[in-house]
Amino acid sequence: MNFKRFGNSYHPSLRSADDLKRACLLDESLWVATSAPVHAFRMDLEFLRQLDIDKDQRIKCGELQEAITWLFCILSDVSGVDAASTTLSPSHLNPGHPQAKEIHSLLEQLFPDTDRIRLEDIRTWRTRLEKRPVSETGVVLPDAAEDPACRRFLEDLLSVMEGREHPGGQRGIDAETLHTFHRNSATRLAWLAQLRETDDLGRSAIQPLGEDTASAHAAYLRVKDAVDHFFDLCDAADLDPHSPDRNWPGLPPDLDWNDPAKVKEALRHAPLCKPNPERLLKFDPQLNPAWAIELHDFRQQVVIPLLDRTDEVMTQEIWDRIREILERYGRWRSEETFPEFAALSTERLEEMQNATLTQQVLDLIRHQSEAAISVQQVRTVEKLALYQGLLLEFANNFISFPYLYDPDKRAGFEMGTLIMDGRRFTLSVRVPDRAAYLKNIEGGTMFIMIVELIHPGREEKLEVAVPATSGHQGNLKTGKHGIFQHVDGSQWFATVVHIADNPISMGEAMMEPFIRLGRAVTQKMESITQSAEKKLEQSGGELVSQVQTAPPPQAAPPASANGGNMLAGGGIAIAALGSSFALITKIFSEIQPLGIVKGLAVAILAVLIPSSIIAWMRLRRRDMSVLLEGANWAVNSRMRLNRTQCRSFTRKPRYPEDSHFQRDREWWLWRGLWIVLILYLVSRLL
Repeated sequence: MNFKRFGNSYHPSLRSADDLKRACLLDESLWVATSAPVHAFRMDLEFLRQLDIDKDQRIKCGELQEAITWLFCILSDVSGVDAASTTLSPSHLNPGHPQAKEIHSLLEQLFPDTDRIRLEDIRTWRTRLEKRPVSETGVVLPDAAEDPACRRFLEDLLSVMEGREHPGGQRGIDAETLHTFHRNSATRLAWLAQLRETDDLGRSAIQPLGEDTASAHAAYLRVKDAVDHFFDLCDAADLDPHSPDRNWPGLPPDLDWNDPAKVKEALRHAPLCKPNPERLLKFDPQLNPAWAIELHDFRQQVVIPLLDRTDEVMTQEIWDRIREILERYGRWRSEETFPEFAALSTERLEEMQNATLTQQVLDLIRHQSEAAISVQQVRTVEKLALYQGLLLEFANNFISFPYLYDPDKRAGFEMGTLIMDGRRFTLSVRVPDRAAYLKNIEGGTMFIMIVELIHPGREEKLEVAVPATSGHQGNLKTGKHGIFQHVDGSQWFATVVHIADNPISMGEAMMEPFIRLGRAVTQKMESITQSAEKKLEQSGGELVSQVQTAPPPQAAPPASANGGNMLAGGGIAIAALGSSFALITKIFSEIQPLGIVKGLAVAILAVLIPSSIIAWMRLRRRDMSVLLEGANWAVNSRMRLNRTQCRSFTRKPRYPEDSHFQRDREWWLWRGLWIVLILYLVSRLL
């Protein structure tokens, strides 16, 4: 087995089918990765689904080993693997393997007289078979039934049942769905059978008003509490005859009669009418006007049609009778089973219990199950073509990562290039869950940006992790915008949404102490300036206040008064400044220029040397595997960065060789001032 050095670590070299076969026998701890999520790869989806044997959305080293072993058992000629070709040749199959014999027989049946079978042709056959009205898993579409009655049965069944997904994208019926329908429909028919029970008038005991019972029950529920309240007040009047006089009309004593909303609300909570010893609820103008509409509807929809009473009074006995009848309907409605079946009438549900129709559907399913072997074989042939053409490439993105370090190629998990802040960041990996990703990269030493991508023509968002490996942070910050060039050629609008901040380069790490010092000095100077400004504002305000409160002058003040004080204060300030400058001049005159330079050099080196060592150690520990581990990869190898790779993953493009630069006068002026300053310092040293 050959190994090649990538990123300061050795990766298996996989260039041929023989290398792939040897890698299968290699100790897994020498693989770069041992597990990766399916969504991380930009490869054929069917190929990835075939590799994910246990369907847990992860591809593990054992699954890849199983795929490699199966491929080399089926093929006797592996030239197609070397060529990364998805075109199969029956002559390359292993005649001694039972499954290879079945594949060979199927290829001769589907593609006679040809030794070059393309993946596209195989998929055409697979699509054709999947569109059959009965799938190999026994999912039946209505089109599969030749009998119109059976077809209607399947259509009606799908109108009330979710069914199962057919490979063609539609919903169909399988045996389990069919049995579930019969079980649930029998339960609903038993519930509907209660409607056949009759009362003493020969009407339905549950729906005495037929289809109008539902609206009558709704009208009853709207007045139920208010009518019960009225008869309860009548009972209270029997115990205390004076209680109605005290409580009537039942409005709060502190009611604001000028507020229409509050008056309406109070009437709504007041009794229907004044209680009476006869316990008669009269439908007359004396009723509470807030309930007039509901009581009118109740009388028209319930009392008259249900009890055939046209008089305008209702006794306690009449109310109890109405309540008994309609409460029975309410209990029945609350016990409804499988309401989704309401789209089918009772008669239609009974018709669908026909055993002949059910048997026709089961016969369709059984017949397809017996012929399903051809579909499974076509899927196996497709799997073989995919493995032959893509397995070596996948291994170079799992067992080894050579494409990651090749500037002219893209690894299967790379997403594209970020263009931002005048630089090209060529390495990026997908971030499926930002919170989980940030938690996984805690403690890393790389500068990583989490970038949100939005495509104007697609209703989707992506997030990628992009490392900065050379240069300085510059204007890279949260909220920074740029353009992302996807590997498929599309362009996405990019926004930095999070930054894992770490030194990017040696120079930036060495300057970090000085930057912190400069930031601290700047903050201190700003603090002093703000304090001085506050004092100046305070003293100015006091001076204005003194001027405003001072009495008008009787005569011109002596020239030596305020003016003398100001001159004296000014003289003291000038003297203090002069003495300060004299002290500074004396100190610098006593120090030789060379001593100043040496002192500064010693101070700078005292900071630079330890910071350089720390920076070198931190940058040396940078590991690109954290990018993948954050996305739930299991990475064995430490993917250290060297200088060439740092500049390759993050680079600032050079200007064209024939470029001309026009500089303005200000640039020349500043350059001249720097030259004069340097010449002056050199002359002082000499």
